[in-house]
Formats: sequence, structure tokens, C-alpha cells
Amino acid sequence: MTTTYTNKPAEKRHVHSWSAKKWAAFALAFGTAFTAAPLTPTTPASAATGTHDGSSSDKAAASCYEVKQVNPSASSGTYWLYTPQMSGPAQFYCDQETDGGGWVMIGRGREGWTESYNGTGDPNQLHQNPTGPAAFTPVQLPANTVDALLNGVKPQDLPDGMRLRRAHNARGTQWQNVYVQRPQTEQWTWAMSYGQRWGTVKFTGAGINRTAHMGGSASEMAPGITTSSVRFFANPNQGYQIGFAYGALVNFGNENSDSYIYHKRGSFGYSIPFTQVFLRPKLTQRDLNFSQIGSGSAASNRRALPNSYTMPVRWRTSEQTGTGKKNEMNTYVQAITQVGDTVFTGGDFKYVESAGGERVDQSYLAGYNVDSGELVRSFRPTFNGQIKALEALPNNRLAVGGEFTEVNGEKVNHFVILDATTGQIDRTWDLQIQRRNGDAAQVKTLLVQDGYLYIGGNFTHVKGNTSKAYAYSRGAARIKLSNGEVDWNWRPNFNGTVNGITAASDNSTVHAAGYFTELNNQRAFRLAALNGSNASNIKWEWEPSLKLNITDRIVYAFQFDVQDAGSTVWTGGADHLIANYSKNGYGRISSSISKYGGDWQDLHLSGNTIYGACHCGDVLFEGSTGYHTYWKESKAVHRMRLVAAFDKDSGEVIGEFSPVLKGASGYGVWESFVDSRGNLWVGGDINRSLGANGEQRTVGFARFASRDVTAPSTPSNLSVQRDGSTDKLSWSGVRESGARYQVLRDDRVIATVSGTSYEVEHTDGARYYVRSIDASENFSASTGAAQA
Repeated sequence: MTTTYTNKPAEKRHVHSWSAKKWAAFALAFGTAFTAAPLTPTTPASAATGTHDGSSSDKAAASCYEVKQVNPSASSGTYWLYTPQMSGPAQFYCDQETDGGGWVMIGRGREGWTESYNGTGDPNQLHQNPTGPAAFTPVQLPANTVDALLNGVKPQDLPDGMRLRRAHNARGTQWQNVYVQRPQTEQWTWAMSYGQRWGTVKFTGAGINRTAHMGGSASEMAPGITTSSVRFFANPNQGYQIGFAYGALVNFGNENSDSYIYHKRGSFGYSIPFTQVFLRPKLTQRDLNFSQIGSGSAASNRRALPNSYTMPVRWRTSEQTGTGKKNEMNTYVQAITQVGDTVFTGGDFKYVESAGGERVDQSYLAGYNVDSGELVRSFRPTFNGQIKALEALPNNRLAVGGEFTEVNGEKVNHFVILDATTGQIDRTWDLQIQRRNGDAAQVKTLLVQDGYLYIGGNFTHVKGNTSKAYAYSRGAARIKLSNGEVDWNWRPNFNGTVNGITAASDNSTVHAAGYFTELNNQRAFRLAALNGSNASNIKWEWEPSLKLNITDRIVYAFQFDVQDAGSTVWTGGADHLIANYSKNGYGRISSSISKYGGDWQDLHLSGNTIYGACHCGDVLFEGSTGYHTYWKESKAVHRMRLVAAFDKDSGEVIGEFSPVLKGASGYGVWESFVDSRGNLWVGGDINRSLGANGEQRTVGFARFASRDVTAPSTPSNLSVQRDGSTDKLSWSGVRESGARYQVLRDDRVIATVSGTSYEVEHTDGARYYVRSIDASENFSASTGAAQA
């Protein structure tokens, strides 16, 4: 089928008025499968009413394969496709010639591909410009759009795998097809450069007929030195541009804008050809399971997540530490919390600096307005050492722990409570912390939970507000918020430092992570579960990802943080393992391994999402449990840059949150925190980040704005009138600016429009509904059913 475009709507079809540019921004930001072009494809009529031949949105096919089955003479071009996992019908380019047709294009371009989950470029360009010099700038569909096209079929189960159509000469007159099997890939991912299993790789075309049987871990799909090899990575020979490159001895092509093969002037090997990426899910209507709407559909909203781009920088820390030390235990920001409308960041920095270059000599601790991000200049406490922990207390107070011994010129013991407005010491409590042997005391973690303040770190004794005696409570203690007294019934004895502590909402169980190997003189290797009443041991045997034949006296597999998540508990540590365990028996539910780098240094729960932070700037292997066998066990590979999001119950990686953060020294992110507005703050060894307008200098901490998760209003007064062979729909719109409307017929969406009317070919007995959709892809409840 040949598809052409006209500047006016096709007969009997309402066309929305959003510009392609706006739609592109929408699709790129939220990874939807919508198309937005205001031009309507003119295609041959369906063979019969109700046939899903892809010729229009109301006749969207399940796949390019179904289009070919319905119409064997269909030619390559643009078609409408729709599955239950998609939010509505959308247009895609189908190759209907190669190997019998049925292939959907999910990406194309020359050099400059990305490994981001969210893909790159305007998705509309895939079907509007599938080839030619105008197509050389890469466009890749977001991974969730690709998964929606597969409708639950795992990439590893596609019989035809992934097909690459690569230019074989600079003129684009010769082509090569590469068929690649992707075992152990349960979800689509563009992360293809590093340490994953590849199956059979078959080369055809341009005089080549070669099959490579991969089977192990490899950074290349098909290693080699000629054009019968594929290497997808940021190659320094080609200016660190990613593409589906040829082998080490391939040097043809040039940098010209019309060359189908890119080769950087003066470089050697690894020429990058223009490539199209296709999949062939063989879906038909029989494979789809749309839910019956009945009296109408309920409202639905997107998962609460931050955007992947950092917010514009207002302030940043210095790249000099206040202590003068430079190592992973002295990073710029290590603690973040909120009191009132102020978000506080603490760590080891010498001063703070505005985006405009104004320097304020404020070390170790600063506060910022939660809405504007502006420095709160009235908050100016002074410290003589770095801060490791912050926690909000009742009555506008801020608890601070760390390695300091003076605050505002007064002696303290590594812990202080401040007035969150003035920065002055709050004397309501007189809490004293000591370590009576060995190194100086240190407070590393603080937690408020259900009437208590938990304190963890490197100490042996704690004295409460009015008590005359110190309580022996080694490594962790619990303070009553009501009076500042130590809870003498809860006094654990750890034989090493506690780095992280968490408690159930009712304090029934407490969990700790750290350098310890014993709790209460019983084995508790790096992780411990404690009774919430008396701090006695709860048995928890776990397996580190590193299985080393060494004694417990050697520091390995130590754990940095632990996070209670209701019925489960999350852990993260130096063995590159982030894992989720059931509290009922402590069986492992999920796990992932990060390589290279990869110590998990912070965990934070917000709603149903766990944020994990690490010094990992490479790849996350979802499903893996072993440090040395990560590639054998993974079910999906994700590119990550210091922070990732996970479902708190299943442990699945939420790939659509895909930020890019960079640091000067590789120490990574040490703290994450979601403020009262839903914005995510992260802190650590950060000096650059990717914002909506490109890379920005982001030192010490970064902010990610929350996305809108509020459903729009419901349209009203839906009316359907039959006019001959046409059903004419009209309705009353909603007040929300930029809202669009989805028209549903029986059990599925048949159109997305910006106006308040729509016309479609009549179907006997059809039930119609309309719902609104906003720019963040939140859906209103639908109207009730209406019939012609």
C-alpha cells in the first residue's frame, strides 16, 4: 500500500490541531505511542467494514504482520497500529517487502544513537522520513512504546529477532540485513553495548552470507573486522558516536551530510552505516484482549515519577570540600531532608554558588526554598566538620548528625538539633553521643518513625535529655520524641558501624545495614533484622553477590543502606547488589547487579517507588544475583547514570525514569529525597547533569521535577447521530488547557482529537464513549455510552 499525505482532513474524519512539534515533545517526554502529525494519510479503503487493515485509526491493525495478512498486496508505508498496551492507535512505518513483510520500524539513523530507555528524536519522523539523508539523525522509539507494540511478547521470544537494515555503500544503493536474536531480554532495551548475551546473528545481502553463533557475554553483537560484524558502542575512533558500526578494518564513508556511511576524517575503522531497526511481532486481532467498557471507563493517571531531565540549576555547592579531603566518604552532599518549605542539603562543601556566579561562604549545610530552589539566606549555622545525616523533627526542628564537634562555635558530640528557620541550636533536648574506645564517634543515619528518632553510626553510649547515666547502645539507639530520652528497652549491640537504619510504620521491626558482622553477639553479616520492642535478633540469612573465600574480618560486601517498604525490605551495598526481601522469612524477591562501579549507597521510598543511588555510571542487569555471573542471569539490561527507580513490591526497574548525571571523581550519589511537591532531589559527587536544554553544571545536588499525575475532567453531553453511512459524534469539552479527547467504540480507542466532534463510518449497534487526556497522558473517566 502506498500512503500519501494531504493538507486537508480525509472525508468524514476530524483531525486534531496540535502541531507536530508539540506532539513530538509530548511523545519524547513521556514515551507514548501516540502519533501527532496533523496530516491525515490517504490510503485505499478497507476490503470490508470492520477490517483491521491499518488504513485509518478506527481500523488500526494489531501489527504490520496483520496488515499483510489482511491485504497481501499491501506495500511498504505508514499504517495505523494498536494493541491493548498502547494508549491509542498510532502511525508506524511497515516494511512489507523483506522476507514476506510484516516488519515495524522502531528506530533509524546514522551516527548519534542513544542507549536511553526513552529513545531519542521525534517518533513521527520514523514514518514520515524512514530513509534518505533527512533520516540520518537518529530516531528511536521509547522502550515502553516498543513493548506496547509487542503486547506482552518478550523480545527474546520473537522468532525473527531484531533486524538491522544497514547501508553497504556511501550512496545507499547496496544494503545488508542482519538478523539478531536477543536471549534473556524480557523487555525492550536500547542498552546494547555492554556485557549481555547475544544469540544467533545472521548476515545477508551485499554479497554476504554469514551466521555467527554467539552464546556468552560480549560487548559486540557480532565481533569482527569486516562488514560482517556489528558493534554498538561509543567508539572513540568515530568521535564517541554510537551507531551500528562495522568492524575494525572498515574505513569507507565520510562525514558528508548525504553519505549513507559515516566515517570521521582521519580516523581508522568502525565506519557507521545508516541503519533501520525492525521487529516482526506476529499479532492479529485474535491475540488482543481489550477490556469491555460496559457503562464507562474509570479515570486513570500515570505513575508518580519525576521527569528524567534535571530542573534548571539555581544554586550548587562548591567543588571544594570544607574539610579539604577528597574521597568517596567526603562527597559534597550526603544528606537531604525537608522542614516546612525548606529543603536542607548537608555534606562536605566549602561554599554555595548561584547559577549566576554569586558565592556565599556557607559550609556543610544549606537550605533552599522547596518551590523556587533559592537559597534561604536567613539560615546560616556554622559547623567544623562534615554532615552525614539530616532528619526533620516536630516543631520546626532539624536533627543533624555527622563528624562535627562544633556548631555555631559551641561544642557538640556529632549530633545537634537546630531551629530550622534561624539555624540556632535548639536546647529542648540535650542528647549526648560517645564512643568510649577506638575512633571518634560518628552519626551516619537518622530516622523518625512513629514517635521515635532512630540514630545509627559509630558510637557506644548515648545519654538522653534528663538522664544522669549513659545507656550502652552500640551502633544504634532510639530516642523518644516526646521527651528526648533514650529508650532503654531498645539497646542493640552491633560490633561495627551502622550505615543505614529503617523501621516499620508501627516500629514492629527495625532493619540495619553497615560494616558489622554481629548483633547482640550473634551473627548478622552486614544486614540485621531487629525486634521493634527489645532490639533482639530476628534471623536473616542472606547471600552477598560476591562469594569470596575470606573471613568476616575482611571488609567486603558491606551494606550502605536499607529501606522498609511495607511487606518487604530493600538493601543496597558494596557488592553491587540491590535487592528486595520479603519480611516473611526473608526470601529474596528481586535483585539487580550494577557494573562497572556500582556500590549502592542510598535507598529512598516514595509511594510505590524505590529510588536507588550508587556510583554506577554504566549498566544495570535486572534479575541478576551474582557479581561474576551477572550476564548469565539478567532478564533485561538497562543503561543508568547514578540513579534508578524500582517498583517497591516487584522490584522491576522503572526504565522511563532515565536521568543522566555525571561526577568528577566517580564517587556517585549518596542521598535521594522526594520533597512535599513530589520533586526528587539527589546529592553526592555530581558536577554535570542533562537538563531539558542540554547539559548543565550541577554541582553537589540536582533536582528532578515531578510529572503531573492528576486526571483531567470528564467530557459531558455526548451525542451520536447517524447520517446515512456516517456516525456523527459531538460532546461538551473540559476546561483544562491543551486537553484532547479520545473516542472509544465498544472496547477500544478509535481516535484522538483536539476538537469536540468526530465522524466515523457507521457500525450497527456500536456504543461510543469519550474521555479527555492531558499532556501528561492522564485520562479522565469516560462519558456514559451513546449510540446512533
